[in-house]
Amino acid sequence: VNSYILKKNMMLMTNNFYVAILGYDEGVLSDDRGLAAALWRTFFNQKCEDPRQLELLVEYVRKQIQYLDSMNGEDLLLTGEVSWRPLVEKNPQSILKPHSPTYNDEGL
Repeated sequence: VNSYILKKNMMLMTNNFYVAILGYDEGVLSDDRGLAAALWRTFFNQKCEDPRQLELLVEYVRKQIQYLDSMNGEDLLLTGEVSWRPLVEKNPQSILKPHSPTYNDEGL
């Protein structure tokens, strides 16, 4: 592979990554329309034909953020384990409390 082309493609991927992260960050901090716009641009590549899919993903992102915020930061840093909520739940308004991890003798 030509090193010039490889470098150019890596720069393009890096720029796309940063644009996506900034879009998600702005979307999470704004209302659902802002988050939906960010997901539509990056996750769906501006080609989502079923708005219910986009609505489901916005709901999931909001639930997952709420779930991650409820986790103990120290446990998260020590274990590095993150459990993800299911995409579809019987009770979407529920808040699942994360289980407390068990540590070995070294505290890990």
